[in-house]
Amino acid sequence: MPEPFRCHGVRAVPEVLRRLRHELMAWVLAAGVDEGRAGDIVLASYEALANVADHAYDGSGEGLVDVDASVAPGRLEVVITDHGRWRTPVPDPRPVSLRGRGLLLLRASADQADISSGASGTVVTLTWDLDPVHP
Repeated sequence: MPEPFRCHGVRAVPEVLRRLRHELMAWVLAAGVDEGRAGDIVLASYEALANVADHAYDGSGEGLVDVDASVAPGRLEVVITDHGRWRTPVPDPRPVSLRGRGLLLLRASADQADISSGASGTVVTLTWDLDPVHP
């Protein structure tokens, strides 16, 4: 098993989060996860990170996020923690918007997605079963 992936105190701004996405993908692939499943893992994780930038902080770049990922036999878990407060996003003026579908994407991409919000921030726990499913 690889060492856990730990990245704490990361600035919640797009350019930093993109770099973090690439680092997470490298770690997931090094853990032996196939590329298709790795893509799902990183897609859901990055969506949660993007939600931190959109909803937890005011866009000033002062907000921080922590990412912890670990793999155990048959299971991979990614935990994303922010330390902000919910902030309603600015409405999208385009006639057809893709905004507001982040939680659906998280739940569709992960085997389990738990979201817990409180006064000290939000914790998103995403879990994937790595064992093959047998009929």
